[in-house]
Amino acid sequence: MVVHLISPIARTLALIFISLPSLINTSLLDYDTLVFSKCDSSDTNILQKTTTTQYPNYSNHNLFLRAQALYSFLSKLESESSRAKFFKTLAGNDQHAVSGWFQCREDYPSEICHRCVTELRGISSRMCGNATSARVHLRGCHMVYEFEFVDTPTAPYNHHNYKLMETPERGLIHKICNGATAETFAGFEEMRTVAFTAAETGVVDGHGFYEESYKLMHVVAQCDGHVEACECGECVSAAAAAAAEECPWSIAGQIYLEGCYVGYTYNPHEYPGDSYHEEGGQASTGKSLAIVVGGVAALVLVAIFFLFLKSLRRKGDESQSSISSACNSIYFLNCD
Repeated sequence: MVVHLISPIARTLALIFISLPSLINTSLLDYDTLVFSKCDSSDTNILQKTTTTQYPNYSNHNLFLRAQALYSFLSKLESESSRAKFFKTLAGNDQHAVSGWFQCREDYPSEICHRCVTELRGISSRMCGNATSARVHLRGCHMVYEFEFVDTPTAPYNHHNYKLMETPERGLIHKICNGATAETFAGFEEMRTVAFTAAETGVVDGHGFYEESYKLMHVVAQCDGHVEACECGECVSAAAAAAAEECPWSIAGQIYLEGCYVGYTYNPHEYPGDSYHEEGGQASTGKSLAIVVGGVAALVLVAIFFLFLKSLRRKGDESQSSISSACNSIYFLNCD
């Protein structure tokens, strides 16, 4: 009976745990919400006017080559996102090159990273289709790229005259400050300072990613994959200083610099050590995950219970059948 019982239980457990990652990924991880986008098309019109004036028959072909280079670049990013959380590359043709990278949140599964970058590809195409450079941030990933005009059609073989996009000096790209104020809460500034200081060293030890709670403060920090460890700590330090300056009394804030990101949430109504979303949401990923795991555990116990009852019932039926057969045999022997 034990052997027969273990087999269906093992199959049930396998089915539940195979389904669990999909359940968690789709219901808990808010990866595809648009945070911000920046599309720079300042050079596009100049490029089109120049090619149209100097090479009237070349304009449409030029635009086709631009679109071809971007398609090749985005396809490469999407392909690599199923294997890596960060990827930097260059793609192009004889006249145009596109260089840039994507970065996923380090704590998100590879499946979510791939979905996020796929979503990035669609959003960037819709919002920044003709842009010469673009930056699109979702909650779970972001992408940066820029076009390079290689040469005129009279020099089609100079496609090696471009190089991978270099990261510019750190500067504030985007900020989000929650309108609610924490000025009346004692110890807010000190708590945030301590949490930020821990993040500065945490990203170095955590290979570019850090997430932790300190009392009532929850902090998330991450650097782009091409940023070295020491530079990552310096970047997070600069982002922390920017958060203190740009969002002095906000209970939640997000700071995006060239090369790194810092987000924090302060919730005075929670117990110290609880986990919160850095975007300021009230629901906790950790709590939600615990609920899901608890629910799955309950389902497993229920499944085991019913399988056990079914096994007992089967054994009872077999025993009853054996007794009936024995009685029939005795009856026939008596008759003889």
